[in-house]
Amino acid sequence: MSGLVDQHGRPLQSVNYGYYKGTQRSRVRRAMVNEVSDSRNTLNRWSRELLLGYSRHLFTNIGEIRGMVKDVARYSVGRGIKPQSQAGDESKAYEQFFKNWADNCDIRGQHSFWQMQRLASVRADVDGDIGFNMISGANDWPFLQAIEGHQIKGPGKDENEFDGVVISPRTGRPVAYMISQKDGGHKRIPAGNFILVSDPERVAQYRGVTAMAHAITDTWDVSEILDYEKVGVKARSAIGMVIKTHSGDDDDAIALTKEGNDAATTGDVPWQSFDAGMIPRLLPDEDITDIGGNRPSPAFTGFLETLMRKVCVGYGLPFEFVWALAGANAASQRAILAKSQRVFDDRFDMLSRFNSRVWTWVIAKGIKRGDLKFTEDWYKVRWQQPKRITVDVGREAKENREDVKFGIKTIQAAVGEMGEDWEETRHQTERELVDLFERANRIAKQSNMPVTTVLEYLQQRSPNPVLQINDTSLA
Repeated sequence: MSGLVDQHGRPLQSVNYGYYKGTQRSRVRRAMVNEVSDSRNTLNRWSRELLLGYSRHLFTNIGEIRGMVKDVARYSVGRGIKPQSQAGDESKAYEQFFKNWADNCDIRGQHSFWQMQRLASVRADVDGDIGFNMISGANDWPFLQAIEGHQIKGPGKDENEFDGVVISPRTGRPVAYMISQKDGGHKRIPAGNFILVSDPERVAQYRGVTAMAHAITDTWDVSEILDYEKVGVKARSAIGMVIKTHSGDDDDAIALTKEGNDAATTGDVPWQSFDAGMIPRLLPDEDITDIGGNRPSPAFTGFLETLMRKVCVGYGLPFEFVWALAGANAASQRAILAKSQRVFDDRFDMLSRFNSRVWTWVIAKGIKRGDLKFTEDWYKVRWQQPKRITVDVGREAKENREDVKFGIKTIQAAVGEMGEDWEETRHQTERELVDLFERANRIAKQSNMPVTTVLEYLQQRSPNPVLQINDTSLA
């Protein structure tokens, strides 16, 4: 027993729960929540919806939060994650059908499928998850209905329903999703017709949680501190000059702050009286004292950066990418962008699972309707990742060309990193070559020059071309 006492004067006993310091309690450290249970207990409906509401507010009002969430969607989705069918001879037909469907996929008629991909990324970060209901319309045409996270909830009367997800008691697998209706009722959608897009952190996590859960308090503190600091700077800058009089009144004998209009009775009237260039009148022995000193202080920016660094690290993006990439040198910028690209790759993988399920459903509908031919590999597809972000486009482009030349990298991979489809690039190259040869042959016949010489004039293929000119009048 130690010689220390608690706040009641009772002897404080030393408590040791094991070899690890993390298991030991101390009077100088607040107790930490250490609940060990399933995610159904730690992420209940009340907690999830409370975090969802806070996160939406931060996304709407805090530029740093809004920027980094939209950056992840922007660099992960780009102009759309496009499919590359692996169905052999029918691949082009499948891709064209999916492209036509993507422009007419929204049951509300608002968004294309490529826009839905970006919305899925944003809502997965802000809300925690987003649902898509797969609906068959007229003539069995497939439609998607986007359903935001706050709409996915049930009445709570089914013991197998957890926060809008109906779970099989035998396997623990979701069998249906409950959607709240405007009339107060609920609609049950089978899991086979519903896609829930989220980035889970637990094995048996049925609903997603906002990626801003760790950042709510720090981000809101930063916002409030900035608001307070701006008020202080405005108040300090508002006073242009001070006139001291015997009475402390202005010319018409009305005081700057009259009785009943002070901070004790109104709270904010003194601040409302501050206008740019104001000239307050004071008694000879009165003074206006700035208790804040030099605002903002030199350490203020560093303090804000510390808070925002915690927010960015928890989200996964490097602080410099979100806050100030220009301050890093070239080597640091490459490392920052490489780490950021991993975050974009993870989001691409998450959305690819969503895309693949949509592809399977849409192509199956096309085959059933008779728009497409059946092949054994109809469901196989790869997804084209958008162009990667880089700090040195010229150097990396040269390395890509060299890798393709020596067979280290395929044309599909190289063209894919530029956000293009390699087959479309090949087809376009073929069309351009045919056109180039036709023009070269026509010019060669007209000018009586070798075709190789004409080709050198039309398109330079080597760094130091040798032009052979037979007509001396052109030499």
